[in-house]
Amino acid sequence: MKKKSSILLLSALAIFVVIAVEGFFVYHIYHLETEKFEYRYREILQKGLDFLNRKEENPGMGKVFYLMEIQSKTALNYYYENKPDTMGFKESVLTAFHKTLTENQSIDEFLQAYLNKMKAESEFNSIFCITHLVLLGDELDVSVYDSKIDSTWTYPDTLGIKKKQIPVNHYSIIGDNYEIGIDYYVDFDNKKAEVFRAVTGSLIIAVLAVLIVCLIFLLSVRNLMEERRLSQLKTDFINNMTHELKTPLSTISVATRTLENETILSDREKSREIVTVIRRQNRQLTKQINHLLEISMWERKQFSLDRRMLELEPFFTGIAESFRWECQERKCVLEEKYCFVNKTAWLDEVQITVALHNLLINAIKYCAQEPLVILEVSCEDRLIISVTDNGIGISKEEQKHIFDKFYRVSTGNIHKVKGLGLGLFYVKQIVEAHGGTVDVNSRIGKGSTFTINMPAHGKNKNTVS
Repeated sequence: MKKKSSILLLSALAIFVVIAVEGFFVYHIYHLETEKFEYRYREILQKGLDFLNRKEENPGMGKVFYLMEIQSKTALNYYYENKPDTMGFKESVLTAFHKTLTENQSIDEFLQAYLNKMKAESEFNSIFCITHLVLLGDELDVSVYDSKIDSTWTYPDTLGIKKKQIPVNHYSIIGDNYEIGIDYYVDFDNKKAEVFRAVTGSLIIAVLAVLIVCLIFLLSVRNLMEERRLSQLKTDFINNMTHELKTPLSTISVATRTLENETILSDREKSREIVTVIRRQNRQLTKQINHLLEISMWERKQFSLDRRMLELEPFFTGIAESFRWECQERKCVLEEKYCFVNKTAWLDEVQITVALHNLLINAIKYCAQEPLVILEVSCEDRLIISVTDNGIGISKEEQKHIFDKFYRVSTGNIHKVKGLGLGLFYVKQIVEAHGGTVDVNSRIGKGSTFTINMPAHGKNKNTVS
């Protein structure tokens, strides 16, 4: 079992490794597709700018540069006359230049028209970032901003320049009164959607691969748990079978040795009692061996049915009477309730007797008080048989397995209640061979009700197939 647990642990670890590897590859593919998208559109936009530059110099920026000449001259005059606080002056000038740039540029319109012409995505947001700005005066040049030196300024942060935005062009202009550097970025609205569409195939394959691996793992775990359960059932069966066979064998052995005593042999009454004990224990052994043979017959689907037309009331009252005689030592109370619209049914008398007897025996086996058993039978189009007891009840979890071969409801002591875990297995097989079903309704401490539902009339099938 430790070996199997180790295998499960290694399998779980392998699944985590597979998920991690798949995640890494999908993540890598996503970044490759992102770079591919950015490279493609950067090329298109730069070609667009080159195309526009051939038509006119600095397309879309002429008005901006003209207004900046005026702004720079005004700023220089103010600086010479007032000698303002240097940092406050620089921030106000930079803000004014950036406002002029964003409000008066028309390069976006040029590029959108070009993208439409190229039948490419044309919806994008643009960002202009001033990288350096110097006011050129006759007396003194005033350095307003340099991104390499003035890195502590909040200006770049307020623009929200991020890695996802595509750098398209850099403008470096020297006018009469200023020198400026401008970076031009674009951010496409559908960039993520385009990239996700590109990686969808890889993502689906990765998810399916992980799901298949997880499904195989879960099936393996389920099979292992089922194997453990069956192994435990097998162990319980062997222990119970050993107990059930050992008891009559021990009794026969003791009785046989007793018969060897000359004193006992001379007493005819004692000898007759011992022979009776041996005969009873021999029948018990034969019964257990027949149980094992019946298992093999059911598994090979060769259990014969011999359906005949039965008078229902005498049939069930006969079973009830025999059961009372068998269980009189337990002071069992058996109540009978019958309702026969159809008074006959096609049944295998022997097999239905076995099935009903098993249900009645179970009703008193698992009872901690004086047993009260109610047998209800009704027949119209279908034959309904129910056996209700006042026993210890069966938990919801155990109800799932009580019809399994060799399964026994736990009572805390494996030999407290005798049996091989075959009774309800036989009941289910016999009822299903008749084309019916058997169900249980039970609560812990409240007793149980087993209900058989089968057709009252039908074809006679001599062999189960």
